[in-house]
Amino acid sequence: MIKKDSAMKNGFTCRAFLNAGLALGIMLFTGAIGVPGVAVSAESGARGKMVGYVTFGLQFEYQVAMVEGIKQKAAAAGLVLNIVDGKGDPNLQVTEVLDAVSKVPDALLINPVDAKLVVAGVKHANQANIPVFIMENAPPAGKYLGVVYFDNEAGGAMGADALAKLIGEKGTVLETRGSLGSDAAEARHKGFNDRIKEKYPNIVVKPLNTEWVADTAYKMVLDAFTANPDIKGVFSHNDEMVRGVVSALRQIGKLIPVGKPGHVAVVGLDGTPLALDRIREGTQDASVGQDPYAMGGAILDKIIAHFEGKPFDEKSVTEPSLITKENVDDPKLWGNASKKKK
Repeated sequence: MIKKDSAMKNGFTCRAFLNAGLALGIMLFTGAIGVPGVAVSAESGARGKMVGYVTFGLQFEYQVAMVEGIKQKAAAAGLVLNIVDGKGDPNLQVTEVLDAVSKVPDALLINPVDAKLVVAGVKHANQANIPVFIMENAPPAGKYLGVVYFDNEAGGAMGADALAKLIGEKGTVLETRGSLGSDAAEARHKGFNDRIKEKYPNIVVKPLNTEWVADTAYKMVLDAFTANPDIKGVFSHNDEMVRGVVSALRQIGKLIPVGKPGHVAVVGLDGTPLALDRIREGTQDASVGQDPYAMGGAILDKIIAHFEGKPFDEKSVTEPSLITKENVDDPKLWGNASKKKK
């Protein structure tokens, strides 16, 4: 009887020890996964995770390049992307974000057309506990884990300096603007106009609300030259609208090559492949470059780090660079690299 009791006690002790060890192992395992900054394997991290990606709009060369860069990096990391075209339409994009949330992705990436309107979608994702990441145009409310943006104000200022130099620091210039609901457009507008006021008192700026769209730029630039044929230059918030600007100048006989008398100076922003071609042929003087591959890579790094439980900076910024005839053939420019990938 004594031996039986002893055996029973030993059995309970053994099971208690095993259970305690198992519990400790579970605590250590779950704790390692939940603690930020602790590295985990790719299998339990990014690989196989689904990311909903609502784009700004695939009618823009710059946006197409950004999407392609993100797709390539996502594929290398084993992420699954569900890409939706925002079509540059803020109301459509809100509907698309809400629909993306209903599919319950592991993370949601948004490039807002209108940051204020997209707040509803961001908050809906917050309620569903879906982590949100933002490209370019951060919403004023709602929670997001990471954002990557271009220094748009510096880009506008760089455009002002370039245009002022081209026209001899005097005369009337046009500013073809992006959407009034876009923080990026507002920052470019501020950077451009503040620099003109600060350094170039003999330049008069006439802003046009062309909404990022080439056809709108075409019509409004025609009207502006009808009212004032002596306009000396144009700064465009993106290179896409320069297509419309060039068409308008051609129609009124003012598409005069760079360096010739009567030339109207044109400076764009983005550094698209078509802009680089226009710079080469002399119908566009310069472009303020921003790199979509760098931006797309930076936001994917944040998303992957989130899935792998690694620390990352909430915000990242890319800086502008000026593209002119002198450096237009640089193979490092995304507009040249993009051609090689096709």
